[in-house]
Amino acid sequence: MNHLNAQRGLVNLFTSDSFRLLCLLEELQANTRDGKRVRESQEEIAELFHVSKGKLNPLMQSLVASGCIQKYRARSGYTVTPLGMQVVSHIAELDNIEDGKVAE
Repeated sequence: MNHLNAQRGLVNLFTSDSFRLLCLLEELQANTRDGKRVRESQEEIAELFHVSKGKLNPLMQSLVASGCIQKYRARSGYTVTPLGMQVVSHIAELDNIEDGKVAE
């Protein structure tokens, strides 16, 4: 039964809007003189994520609260934190294991 619960946890994680948004933000990061950051506005991110800004805002807030992203400066974008990068990396590793692409 614990195995079944673990599988459900992975399914929820892989299908969560928060994780998909984190992946999008990681992809959107661009190099700046101050390091990598997401330059797009919330309106632009909502459009790219195919949701309304009203749906996007709580997702962004949850990612900030979890420490996966942080505001770069007021009104000037976000950065994906090292924790956020680790989450994306670890889920990609799990996805590879599930697909049978385990590195040896």
